[in-house]
Parts: sequence; C-alpha cells; structure tokens
Amino acid sequence: MFGKSKRKTPATPTVQSDQYRLKATGQRVTILGRTSDGAVKVAMDNGRILREDIVSARDITPA
Repeated sequence: MFGKSKRKTPATPTVQSDQYRLKATGQRVTILGRTSDGAVKVAMDNGRILREDIVSARDITPA
C-alpha cells in the first residue's frame, strides 16, 4: 500500500525543430518542405523581408 509506485513515467518526446542554419552564412532558416530531387525549400528572414529559396540538403545544419 505504501510501497513504490509501479507506474512508469511517460518518456518525454524529443522535439524536432524546423529551425536550421545555412552552413555558408550561418543565417537561420525554416524548412518549408522537400522537393522530389532531394533539395530543401527554406524560408529566411532578411530584416523585414521574408524570402523563400531552394537549397541543397547538405547546405543546412540544425540550429
């Protein structure tokens, strides 16, 4: 009755962020999607302008 609880605590899920950085410039980008040829569509914030671009998957690294 007063022993240890046999309930297991649920494992905390790992959060997968969509925040990455460009390897060449270090600029922070958000992944929007992937193309059929393996490239990645990203959005980047340049001041007040939001740009979209397609880069190679090898050109980004997790932030």
